Amino acid sequence: MRLSGLALLVAVGFHVMTGPAIAQTFVFGAQGEPVQLDPAVITDGISSRITRQIFDGLVRYRGSTTEVEPALAEKWEVSRDGRVWTFELRHNVKFHDGTPLDAAAVVWNFERWWKSNHAQHENQVKAGQTFEYWEAQFGGFDDKSIVSKVEAVGSHTVRITLKDPQAPFLANLAMFVFDVASPKAVEKWGLEFGKHPVGTGAFQFVEWKPNQEVILEANPGYWGVKPRVKRVVVRNIKDNSQRLGALKAGEIHGMEGLNPDDVAVVKSDPSLQLLLRPTNTTGYIAFNYKVKEFQDKRVRQAFAHAINKKAIVDALYGGTGLVATQFQPPSLWGYNRELKDFEYGPARARELLTQAGFAQGLSEITGEDGKKEPLIFWYMSRSRPYFPNPKEIAEAMAADLAKAGIKTQLQTTEWAVYLDKRKNGQLPLYMLGWTGDNGDPDNFLCYFFCQPGAAREGFYANTALADLLLRAQKLTIQAERARLYRQAEQMLHDDVGRLFIANNQPPLALSKRAKGYVPHPTGSEYFNTVEVQ
Repeated sequence: MRLSGLALLVAVGFHVMTGPAIAQTFVFGAQGEPVQLDPAVITDGISSRITRQIFDGLVRYRGSTTEVEPALAEKWEVSRDGRVWTFELRHNVKFHDGTPLDAAAVVWNFERWWKSNHAQHENQVKAGQTFEYWEAQFGGFDDKSIVSKVEAVGSHTVRITLKDPQAPFLANLAMFVFDVASPKAVEKWGLEFGKHPVGTGAFQFVEWKPNQEVILEANPGYWGVKPRVKRVVVRNIKDNSQRLGALKAGEIHGMEGLNPDDVAVVKSDPSLQLLLRPTNTTGYIAFNYKVKEFQDKRVRQAFAHAINKKAIVDALYGGTGLVATQFQPPSLWGYNRELKDFEYGPARARELLTQAGFAQGLSEITGEDGKKEPLIFWYMSRSRPYFPNPKEIAEAMAADLAKAGIKTQLQTTEWAVYLDKRKNGQLPLYMLGWTGDNGDPDNFLCYFFCQPGAAREGFYANTALADLLLRAQKLTIQAERARLYRQAEQMLHDDVGRLFIANNQPPLALSKRAKGYVPHPTGSEYFNTVEVQ
């Protein structure tokens, strides 16, 4: 009799380093708990690492590149005007619950993401689980969206009609958030679907042990490259040092989130290997523009001159970091190589503060209600690819700010709460960052700045910037788009809309027994190619 995934784990005692289970389980150490496992409503890498194993999209990225290749769609064609896309789906693909992947299921998913009156859209929005990526990548919901029609024109043929051409359309569809879920499972579980995910992917969900691990088992009927291990366990180990200790002890086989000082430790350990993701991350500081003081550009300029980015990158990134001058990392084709960054200068920062009326420095801010409150500087409670040790980086930046007369109080909270506060515009000054999702500059710039005044972006409203980015999105000639993205970076810099701190080549540490792990610039890595020897 074939044991279920959970029963099988019990039967072998789940000791991954003993007996025959050695080559059958791949254990990955994550920096913390996933927010949830419904790809449509998540925005974080910890969650998406797991959902990428469970779900597939119409298309996906090829190997370690951002080139798009077929996934659930075998092929596609686009009309001459760039507005009508027709996708032919693979036959005989089933969701993990046994229901068929067909055109009707794909249309159902699109309507859930897109239409505010869809039952499984409306209930999630009411619960605070918003479809943030759909809104950002496709311009909004209902009639606001660039998508005007999605229809099944055959049992396995889907036609998507756009109002205007969208250059990164295919690259957008390859992002983790547009992976296709089982309609039956979403309708069954409703708001709890994120705890009971069902897709068509190489691995199927078994169990989520809160604050411990998520367990997956191989999907024997997977349409693509068959998994080389029977189980995947993504274990929650929040502390970077403890995670590395677990790797050295053989309790896990791979991990992300090394302390920078430990990069050299991994390199020198004969039992371990170090893999670097291509640079596709940017860590930043964001202002909340409801704060009266931050509405004065001189105050924002003071922040920009106060922080010694080079010293922070040199000291706290373990040799894998770069100083960021703009939002796009240098690897993207819209990067502005002519842009001149703010020079580090505490004296210049104090001068700007004085000009703005803060000769005695800045330690309090005026909230939306007009009341004074301490200047809280929020940092993440978890290491992220762009800020590998957020507390230490925050402390270094706070020390730099204090030298310029800007006194902040550092504060953090749990990751899911942090993201929720950011989404609702409740953080006055905060650290966050971005790992690009699709290799297109649109995903860095338009995602954040095409909706002026959005609460999730600290209410930053730059309509000229948004107009330029939306124009770039509709062009099909890359050289023309690149010119506009370079211009956009200059506009953002001149307005001091954000403070861009660092790019990083996030290091991954693996046991040398783990083979076939392919780092991806978006962080969207598939485990079906991994084997443990």
